[in-house]
Amino acid sequence: MNLNDDPHGGTFCLGKAGLKIGDGAKTGVGLGAPNGAGIDFVIDGIFYHKADFTTNAPLSEAAAQGLLTTCLYLVQIDADGAITSVKGRAALTAKLVDGSDVLEWPRPAAGKCPIGAVKVAVTTTYNFTAGTTALDATGVTETYYDLFHVPTNPLQA
Repeated sequence: MNLNDDPHGGTFCLGKAGLKIGDGAKTGVGLGAPNGAGIDFVIDGIFYHKADFTTNAPLSEAAAQGLLTTCLYLVQIDADGAITSVKGRAALTAKLVDGSDVLEWPRPAAGKCPIGAVKVAVTTTYNFTAGTTALDATGVTETYYDLFHVPTNPLQA
């Protein structure tokens, strides 16, 4: 989105979310903004605020991610502060490493603001199921991204 092209509306996050693994079941994220006060975000031109939290906001349930794959899960928030996610297309990790595939960023649902993403790589004999499998489970490696908006270019690896 380019705000210079259309000054009406606009949906984006105004602060670094500080996404991290959530407490408890660890099947989702916590919010630990570096400012210690949470994040401000805009949905269709209207400002909102979400305070930091460490409790687990599970990634939205999705189809299992297969062995030896990597996938992006877009973390989004609505005007009421509810955190959900959108699962992207999983790619074979080997193809990401050799440059023959990329990870496309998932698109947020209508009326929701993207605040970050979790890249999940499954390396061993377990599948990963969002909302069920712990992000720190054996064979799962996670990487967190804080977003202003969904990036235009795919993630290379």
